[in-house]
Amino acid sequence: MTTPAFGEDRYVRAAADQDPGRPLPMAWDDYKSAVLADWDKLLDSDPEEAAVQSFLELHPAMIPGGSGDVGPGGHHGSDGGVVFAQPRLNGRGKNFEPDFMWVTRSSALITPILIEIEKPGKRWFNKDGRPSAHFTAAHDQLNEWRAWFKEGNNASAFRERFLFLGDKYTSRPLEPHFVLIFGRRSEFEVGGGYRDPDALLLKRDTQRGEHEQFMTFDSLTPRHDHSSSITATIGPSAVRPFAFSPMYQTTPGSGDEALALGDPREALARSVMMTDERKAYIASRWQHWANVERSVRTTNRTLMREMGRE
Repeated sequence: MTTPAFGEDRYVRAAADQDPGRPLPMAWDDYKSAVLADWDKLLDSDPEEAAVQSFLELHPAMIPGGSGDVGPGGHHGSDGGVVFAQPRLNGRGKNFEPDFMWVTRSSALITPILIEIEKPGKRWFNKDGRPSAHFTAAHDQLNEWRAWFKEGNNASAFRERFLFLGDKYTSRPLEPHFVLIFGRRSEFEVGGGYRDPDALLLKRDTQRGEHEQFMTFDSLTPRHDHSSSITATIGPSAVRPFAFSPMYQTTPGSGDEALALGDPREALARSVMMTDERKAYIASRWQHWANVERSVRTTNRTLMREMGRE
């Protein structure tokens, strides 16, 4: 296979590998059907929160918020297609750990999307129609995150820590949004235990604060525009890949995240619904684009990227 990345003077042209014999991901429709079947099976087993967390970490295309589907819209996506799993928010005041977090951006804003999940079997309301203690506590978590961003220098520290590809976009305001994924759709259907489920659904939606979104677990579905996302963890000094979306594809623009995130092999070994050949191929292309990006930076040349996914 040949994937040219060559230089003339100060320019380097980089093209995606289009060898028809390269290992490919499964077809999108096949992936969507398979992952939704597994998701429905998991939800019907009355899983604990930890099992749901583990499932979503391996299928980041299922996690809402990465492409303007939550928040003000018009997003350019997150750095490297990364969604953070249980990132630590350290700063002034209390420290917090959202279950998931995208950090998306547009031409005008940086929009962190902080996500709280709970055990799917918890109910939004009690039999008498009052908000359940589980819902009240989970909703309050969103309020605590909102307050955290307004404490001292937390917002600027957040920008330094989580915009990890170099550009901190300091001219763009930080506007966090918050998502609570809670309960099942059936609670608001006939037979869900309430005399007037539509009225309670309306009551639930009026509980939302500014920049908040409520979802049930049944509403989650893989999004094609999240198909090349990566679940990542963040430590004291580095962001590291945890798992790749089963549909992940490298491009000539993958060099930045390949250099920043480092060796992908452990994350690929953990990833699901990929053949071993596909995992090895992604690892090799990841390293290739890291090498191209490193060469461009050290020689002060300009990378001319052609469109294409591998």
